[in-house]
Amino acid sequence: MTIGNGTPVPIMPTQKLVVKAPFAFCRNPMTLGTFIAYAGISVWIGSISAMAIVVILTIILLLYIKYIEEKELEARFGLEYLEYKQRTPFILPFLRRHS
Repeated sequence: MTIGNGTPVPIMPTQKLVVKAPFAFCRNPMTLGTFIAYAGISVWIGSISAMAIVVILTIILLLYIKYIEEKELEARFGLEYLEYKQRTPFILPFLRRHS
């Protein structure tokens, strides 16, 4: 709570844009980590249907983030967020944009 002066919970959102690690590597590290964890569990238990559910739910979450949450962040943080968005990959850290 100290860096962004808030939480990821919408009731008490951050007041400052956090661009330090892990957010310096990708804009959605928690989503990436959650996908990796659940995909790993699906593979571990050997369930194709669980993997399909993980992929579908991840796609839905990414669409929500891309089309709803990012618009809210643009409205809240303005140019600061747009610059951060320009230099930081959406989900995969190794896909850096080169200026």
